[in-house]
Amino acid sequence: MELKGKNVTVLGAGESGLSSVRLLVSKGAHVFLSEFQDAKKFNEEVNSLKEMGIDFEFGGHDLNQIKKSDLIVISPGIPPSSIVHQEILKENLPVWSEIELAYQFVKDHPIIAITGTNGKTTVTTLVKNVLTQAGKRVACCGNIGNSLAREVEHIEPGAVIVLEISSFQLFHTIQFHPSMGVLLNLSVNHLDWHPTFEHYAACKLNLFKNQTSSEVAVLNGSDLEVMKLAPQIHSQKFYFGMESECDNPNFSAVRMVAERMGVDPDLTNSVLSSFCGIEHRLEDVGFVRNIRFINDSKSTTIASLKWALERMPEGVVLIVGGRHKGGDFSVLRDVMKKKASALIAIGECKDKLMETFKNDIPVSAAASLNDAISEAYELQGSSKTVLFSPACASFDMFRNYEDRGHKFKALVDDLRLHHLPPVLL
Repeated sequence: MELKGKNVTVLGAGESGLSSVRLLVSKGAHVFLSEFQDAKKFNEEVNSLKEMGIDFEFGGHDLNQIKKSDLIVISPGIPPSSIVHQEILKENLPVWSEIELAYQFVKDHPIIAITGTNGKTTVTTLVKNVLTQAGKRVACCGNIGNSLAREVEHIEPGAVIVLEISSFQLFHTIQFHPSMGVLLNLSVNHLDWHPTFEHYAACKLNLFKNQTSSEVAVLNGSDLEVMKLAPQIHSQKFYFGMESECDNPNFSAVRMVAERMGVDPDLTNSVLSSFCGIEHRLEDVGFVRNIRFINDSKSTTIASLKWALERMPEGVVLIVGGRHKGGDFSVLRDVMKKKASALIAIGECKDKLMETFKNDIPVSAAASLNDAISEAYELQGSSKTVLFSPACASFDMFRNYEDRGHKFKALVDDLRLHHLPPVLL
């Protein structure tokens, strides 16, 4: 679609929405931005829109105005169940995700797009690191934090785009297809956004729907749900996770991607061996006296909490909770009984968590993250671990998982200051 002179509505004033606005303006479109939340939460965004001379509204959606659009670009935070989403679909207007919009201007670049229920950010970061070390020009963006729309004008000629992509972003893709699509794993997730698991899986499958026979799908061969989708993928398929050794599945995925990109395996292994992890994913925050605190705020699913618990020593005190994204917490019972000495529940789903595990381990509820950290500190014995791995979305109490993780770390720092050993004079 030629965008110059077109009337385009952007729904949502978050990172992808504002980046879409800027990109559209640069391409000569007439842009209207519509955000459901009140403007007082978006002071910087409002000022930016005023500077660009953009028409906008906050605090609701003017459906009559929106329906006059030639194209609608919808942000990933707006679920299919929302009124505005349902109304625009009834109009049969073109609806694009921010990824689809940005893709129109980067089609000539090789794109490695990485999705899955867990591990997306880790694998995306590692693939970027490996390719950079191999001497390739790399643009790393997407769900990792900086949107593809924001980066379009800055991507160097010939650069490989390494893209972390979510099911939300894949829902309204039309032409988008990566040179290499990577599906790491698949389990129940985001049922607060997707109506069913099948809908969620179908959105993940959109990563491959437009791939040609010369393009590549990298799939987790040890994941049952991924393998159920494999027959519907018609590009060249390569599988990881089927090694006889019990390798880190994220590392296996990176090795397969690197191999398909012609990177020396020794270089790949060197990058993997030096990797120290990413912020908010099993991040060691240090000790308060002799108690170790782990920040796993990026854990927003039941599967990611299970993964984290399996890597913990026995006797861990666990802080869990937030806005439930769907799925059955009871699948964690065995690993919970094996690894956790106590659970402190926070957020909207604290009652559900307490009810699920009340007969398995000691459980309690805390009114705030600060209270939970203080209680966890008091519960622990010598040389033990406190794990903050929420298994839930953050939006009931925080702006996002990064904000939640930063708050956790700041509160642990405060706790440390209050428990410094006495100074001997």
